[in-house]
Formats: sequence, C-alpha cells, structure tokens
Amino acid sequence: MKKRQVRELKTLFFDCFSGISGDMLLGTLIDLGVDPERLSEELRKLHVDGYQLNFTQKMTSGISGTDADVQLSDDSSPDQMQQHAHAHHDHSAHSRNLEDCLAIINGSSLSDRVKSGAAGTFKEIACAEAHVHNKPVQEVHFHEIGAVDSIVDIVGTFIGLELLGVEKVFASVLHDGNGFINCAHGVMPVPVPAVAQMLASSERRIPYVQEDIPTELITPTGMAIIKTIAADFGKMPLMDIKRIGYGTGKRQTGRMNALRGILGEMKENVPENPVDEIMLLEANIDNQNGEMLGYTMNRLFDEGALDVFFTPIYMKKNRPAAVLSVLAKPEDVKKMTQIIFEETTTLGVRTFPCSRYTMNREFRTVQTKFGKVRVKHAFLKEIEKDAPEYEDCVRLAKAYALPLHQVYDSVYDALNNMRAKMEDNPNE
Repeated sequence: MKKRQVRELKTLFFDCFSGISGDMLLGTLIDLGVDPERLSEELRKLHVDGYQLNFTQKMTSGISGTDADVQLSDDSSPDQMQQHAHAHHDHSAHSRNLEDCLAIINGSSLSDRVKSGAAGTFKEIACAEAHVHNKPVQEVHFHEIGAVDSIVDIVGTFIGLELLGVEKVFASVLHDGNGFINCAHGVMPVPVPAVAQMLASSERRIPYVQEDIPTELITPTGMAIIKTIAADFGKMPLMDIKRIGYGTGKRQTGRMNALRGILGEMKENVPENPVDEIMLLEANIDNQNGEMLGYTMNRLFDEGALDVFFTPIYMKKNRPAAVLSVLAKPEDVKKMTQIIFEETTTLGVRTFPCSRYTMNREFRTVQTKFGKVRVKHAFLKEIEKDAPEYEDCVRLAKAYALPLHQVYDSVYDALNNMRAKMEDNPNE
C-alpha cells in the first residue's frame, strides 16, 4: 500500500448563531445522520428509566431541522435515575449531585470515549455551580443537570459524535440573548451565572456576543458540552463539506432558532514518528484489598489517566503486593498523585518522565454482512493495524445469535476487501 503523508480527519463545525442547548445538539446530530434507534439503544446502557426520547422534523424560518424532545413520565420527577444511584450512595430521593451522575455513567457499558466526555461535561457544570453558589463541588445539588432530560442530552451527544465517527469538533462565536429569565433560584440575568462562570474559567478564549433577543439562548448544559468538545472557537476550518444538519430550538426568538452542524473532512499532516512526553507514576501497595484498588483505577481513568495497570510483586516479609502504575500527561501529575494518596494506603509516589512513540490513529466504519462496525485504525509509514470496536461486535453477535469471533472475522474480511480495492485503485 502507498505511503501515507496526509489523512482525512472527520470534522464537525457547530455554527452557534442562535445559541446552543443540549436538545439542539441532539437534534443536529440526528439531522446529520445518526440513527435514532442506535442512539436510543446506546442510551439504554445507562439503565435510566422514566423518559421517552422523540425526534421530529420541524420548520424554523422556512428551514427544516430536527427537534429533539425528552418527555418525562409522571413518576420520573424528581428523578428515576436515583434508583440506580442508590446502589452507590445513601442520598434522599430528591438528591442529585455530581457523584450520583458519575456513578450512573461509570456504571454503564458505554464506551470509554463516551464515559470520559460525559463525565467531563458534568464536572464542568459542577465546578461552575460550586463557584457561583460558594459551595464545595460535592455539596452542589443540581437543579438542571441532575434531571433525566439533561442526562440524556449530555450522554446522548457523546454517543452521537461517536456514531458519526467525528474526530475533531470546532465551534463558531457563541451567540446569546439578553435580559432576564426565571430559573430555580429566581430571576437571573442572561447569561445565567453558571454560563458566565464557564466563560470566565476557560483557559482559552471563547468568543461570546449578545444579540438583541430578550431571552436565554445558551443553556448551562449546552455551554458545558461545547466547551468540552470544541478544539477551538471562531471561523470554520478549511474542510471539504459533506453534510449539513439543523437542530431546532424550542423558543420563538423572532428569527431562525436552530443550531447548524457542518460535517466534513479536513486534511491533517501525518508525522513521520509521532512522539510526546508523558509521566509514569508508581506506588507499591501491600495492605489494601482489590475492591479499593479497582475503584482507584476507575477514578484515575475518569480524571484523565492515559493508562492504569497493576503488577503483582512480593515485598518485605514475602508479602504479596502490587505496583500501581499510572501513565499521565505532565500537567495531570499533581492531580493523579492526589488521587493515589486519597484512595490508596501508599505513603509515597514515584514519578518518571517518559518519551512515548505512538502510531497515528483514526476511526473508520466498515460494512460487514451483519451490519456496520467501527474500527480503530492505526498506521505509521508502512505499518497498519486495525482493532474492531468490541461493543459494536457484541451488539451484532447478540442480534444474530452468533459466536463473537464470527463477527470479528466478518470485520477483517471487510477490511481485506477494502484494502484490495485500494490496491486496485491507488488514486482513489
């Protein structure tokens, strides 16, 4: 196969000319081609009941878009998700905090990519709410994001991005309204305090303008999601546009109220020998049970660890023990060390700088005789490797009552056919 120097990066640009909210994001992703049934199937992995997710076509200023609507059942408020959260926490039926939300996400069988993105979004809002209410994060009880509809909006967005195979997200200037709105704490100015705090706490510039529209256009959920997923804000990057979709808003603003998604591909140069600098953290642990260590691993992953693993060793007095090893970005060392001290019995953490050589990676979707499967494709010069997404293969194996290896075999057959076509038509 020919040597690759440039790759096509599947890119999504959100044009936020009329603000952004969770339901507008979901509607846009459906309008761009996400299968509503697949999205609903993935959301069921949360084990959250008490809602119905509906998608309908809606006209706004003569333009057709998709309206996403999460309808709650009569018994779902205060919140059906507490039934699941009670397995982990002893809160009242009306209590919804960050820990509850993370327990639901991490207890699901969703992909690590979806879990990480959704968890990061919840933490973003929690930190903003904690600041404006002058409370510790763990004491913040959410009025918005603890609700079922916002759980669906946030997690559903990351599922939709994964189903579309989006690798990079950009966003325009964020447009908001002005004036005041009624919310759980009374009458609040626009932008609402949580949105304003998320803008102020950003380490990068997020361009924001207010329009002469007397209402809120940017919700805390929408702000947290776009802040989490967008690599940059401003003009649309240079890319080949493939598809455009619209997620319609609920309010009458006197003009087109929708979020526009522009899906395309942008070219990215492939480095000859990708290398980055990371840190290795280690600690020897000989007096802690496996359940605690398992929780520690999950928490480290949730906070951004690149990898976490245990190695069995023997320590003094021939005691069985384990080495906890954590790979992390240099800027995350302090955070990872704090977690290790909080969650384990160790009294010290060793750190080592490491140079890491990596293969370039991209996600592609292949059509097998059983259905579509996402594949992680790694490449470096003439070396190529493919790893089918486990969850997709399991879904098809269950649907067709097949041994899992048969689905994997069908993926590799489809990949081989794809390579054969590329060799026959090298210029395509």
